[in-house]
Amino acid sequence: MRWEALFADLEAQLAAAGHSARESEIADRQRGESAAIELADRLRGQIGRTLKVHVDAPCGALRGVLAQLGSGWLLVRADAGTHVVPVDAIRMVEGMDRFTVPETGAVRLGLQAALRGLARDRYPVHLQLRGGLSAAVHGSIDRVGRDFLELAVLEAGLARRRGNVASAAVVPLREIAVVSSLR
Repeated sequence: MRWEALFADLEAQLAAAGHSARESEIADRQRGESAAIELADRLRGQIGRTLKVHVDAPCGALRGVLAQLGSGWLLVRADAGTHVVPVDAIRMVEGMDRFTVPETGAVRLGLQAALRGLARDRYPVHLQLRGGLSAAVHGSIDRVGRDFLELAVLEAGLARRRGNVASAAVVPLREIAVVSSLR
């Protein structure tokens, strides 16, 4: 009888050690997989959700639906307008769930391509620069280079006409926090 109890106890200890080792291995694998997840993967899983996106700009935060994710930028649709936000201008995102969607290999528009679309259609925009350099600048994007854009600065509400252009500004893309189309 004593040996049976001894062997039963040894089997229980072995089973517990095996269970503990499996749990430890699973935890290690999960940490390793989490380490490979990028912010874009997390954001891709949030498309269609209402988020609060904190940016490095005077506006501080944008609340709206994550409508689209490009290569290095995202599109937030809010009641007040639509906002293009470079991913590297994001300081924090609130309202995300736990889902992650890995890259599918699909070609995604880069920030320059999105801004060129706005320039082509002459959409009026409010441009907010990083670090609170100034208040939003209203204008129309005239040209987008590799690492800059040229903005025809206008008074808010005026259309892009030669006589309405107050000045021309060249803005490095790295300084852009938000490009907004306000309603």
